[in-house]
Amino acid sequence: MALNYLIKPSLDTKFFIDYDWWESSRDDLQIYLLTHLSQEQQTALSKRDLEVVYDYVHPETGEVFALDALGMAIQESSRSEDFISDHIGLIDSVFRAFLVNGNQPLNAQVLAEATGRNAATILKTIGGVHIYRGIRPHFTSQHSEA
Repeated sequence: MALNYLIKPSLDTKFFIDYDWWESSRDDLQIYLLTHLSQEQQTALSKRDLEVVYDYVHPETGEVFALDALGMAIQESSRSEDFISDHIGLIDSVFRAFLVNGNQPLNAQVLAEATGRNAATILKTIGGVHIYRGIRPHFTSQHSEA
């Protein structure tokens, strides 16, 4: 059994959004995701069937994903220049960086570049014992096997 919680993250440790964490959390992922949208987008979503799934083509890679209306709205928002800004909290900025990159694992230095925040501060915040918004270290099998 892996004891990942005993490994102290460093600036090179990669993190990701663990969506399984949301399953056991008291917080609701869909409601949290809605907070990342503008008021206009939230209003537009309230008039749509959120269960309908669409094919989304990633503009840079051409990869096709199945996304619901909320996912499509998040992708639209993430292309805005002010999606990640100084006007939102650190955790929200980091979470949005993962939304922008498709939740690919990123280290604190890359997150610092994406958010304009200090890498050491990011690491201190998301690399501690408390898990914020499902953001946790992404340990590969080489790190997690004893």
